[in-house]
Amino acid sequence: MPISSSRKPQSTPWKRATRSCVSCNTFLGAALAASLLLSGCNGSTTEESSSSAFSLTVSDSSQKENSASQMITDQAAKEAQARLDLISQSPAETVVDVSGLDPEQIRSAFHSIELSEDQLLAYGDSVYSNEQSFITPDQLRLVRVLFFDFSGQSRVGELIVNEKIAQDIEEIFYELYQNAYPIDHIYIPVEYGQDDNAIMEADITRAQAFTTGEDGQYQEHEHSLGLAVDLNAFYNPQVIVEEDTITVLPPAAVDYVDRENKRPYMMDENDLAVQLFQQHGFTWGGIWEGRNDYQHFEKGFDHETNHIDPNLHYGAD
Repeated sequence: MPISSSRKPQSTPWKRATRSCVSCNTFLGAALAASLLLSGCNGSTTEESSSSAFSLTVSDSSQKENSASQMITDQAAKEAQARLDLISQSPAETVVDVSGLDPEQIRSAFHSIELSEDQLLAYGDSVYSNEQSFITPDQLRLVRVLFFDFSGQSRVGELIVNEKIAQDIEEIFYELYQNAYPIDHIYIPVEYGQDDNAIMEADITRAQAFTTGEDGQYQEHEHSLGLAVDLNAFYNPQVIVEEDTITVLPPAAVDYVDRENKRPYMMDENDLAVQLFQQHGFTWGGIWEGRNDYQHFEKGFDHETNHIDPNLHYGAD
């Protein structure tokens, strides 16, 4: 028999939980609505704040990158200047490192220096003497250059030339260097005195050279005036033909008299050095008749008067 009761049944626990969740959802919904309402009233405040924060982050990152890049640039500039300073202080024939230097910086290594009488006299009378009157210290310059030796290494070179061709020499040897033109040696060969054959046999490229005649007097000529350069002398000897006699200077370079048998370091009319010197108004001794001086380039010497050409001007023609 069923038992009846007037009491209402008790709510089950899951129903109470359900009502509680409904109340929670109602609250969250109201909060969400309020948030949306505020968002609508204030435009894209949240989005703009995020965008602004991102922009600040990017800007800060860019500044750091620029700062780091500037530090690297400054460090590279310091290293380049230190390398240039080392080159400028290095004596002739020193092997130097030019890595990291741009063409303009390398060009600055090709420059001229004024010399005092004492400095010139220190080289010895194969370079200068005050017992003559045809050239004075203020007319001469020490030209510093770079060159590639026969093994391909960069070295410092020095030549003493007349001030009126100093700019030419800087530019010519810079172009030779840019083209990796091989040169054996470039320095002031004071250890050989006035022994021209020994200097040529040692294959030393040089310019200024004093010589004395049989009377002991210093002779005025293209080299003593600093108007001539001898380049890779051993492989490009002077060949003098007199009737049936052939004189080769230096004598040890006799194997290089035959210019048809072209070998490394021998110059002809198509050689870069010949072309560059000629472009700057120099005469190449390789085209002379009766005396082919294949190593020799000169500018501004008047062979009729044996003096410097008064019309010689500074720089290239």
